[in-house]
Amino acid sequence: MSQNEVLKAEYRDHSWKPAQMRSEGWVPGVVYGKGFEGLNIKVPKLELEKFFHHSGKVFEVEVQGHGKHLVALDQVQRGHFGTDYIHFSFHKIIAGQKTTVTLPIHFVGDMAAASQGGIAYPAMHEVEVTGLPKDLPEFVEIDITNLAMDTHWALKDITAPKGCEWGHNVDESVVACHTPKVVA
Repeated sequence: MSQNEVLKAEYRDHSWKPAQMRSEGWVPGVVYGKGFEGLNIKVPKLELEKFFHHSGKVFEVEVQGHGKHLVALDQVQRGHFGTDYIHFSFHKIIAGQKTTVTLPIHFVGDMAAASQGGIAYPAMHEVEVTGLPKDLPEFVEIDITNLAMDTHWALKDITAPKGCEWGHNVDESVVACHTPKVVA
C-alpha cells in the first residue's frame, strides 16, 4: 500500500450529468463496498491522471464533506482510443481485513536462456493477490534470470509478496521460455 497517498474528491449529486462533468474537466466515479451505502464522486481529470501514474492499488480517497475512505482501485473505464477517462470505481476496504486486488506483474532480470535463443513468453500480465491493505504492493515483481529454456513457471513456483497469498489457481502458468517459431 502506498503510504500517505490521498486522492481528493468532491461529492456529486444526481443533478450533475456525466457528459457535462467531463466537458468541464471532471471524471465521475463511485466509492462502494459491503455494508456501505456508496458515494457518487467526481475528481478533476488532471488530478486523477497524476494520481493513477504514481499511486498503488490501495490508497485513501478524501471526499469533501464525507471523510476519508480506504479504497482499492476496482475499475477505470476509458474512451474508445484509451485517452479519456469515462468513469472509475473504488471498492471500500477495511484496514484490518484481508482483501483481494489485481496487481500488474513486472518481469525483471536478464534470462540466462536468452544466450541460447530463448525468449520469455508471459502468460499473465496481472495477478490477483490477497492480503491486508498494508501488505499489498503496487505491483508483483518476478525475476526471470533463472528461467531455463523450454520451461515454464506457474504461480506455485513463485513466492507471493510478504504477508500475501495468490488469489489465482497456483497451477496457472505465469511465464515460459522457448525459442521463437519460424513460419515459412
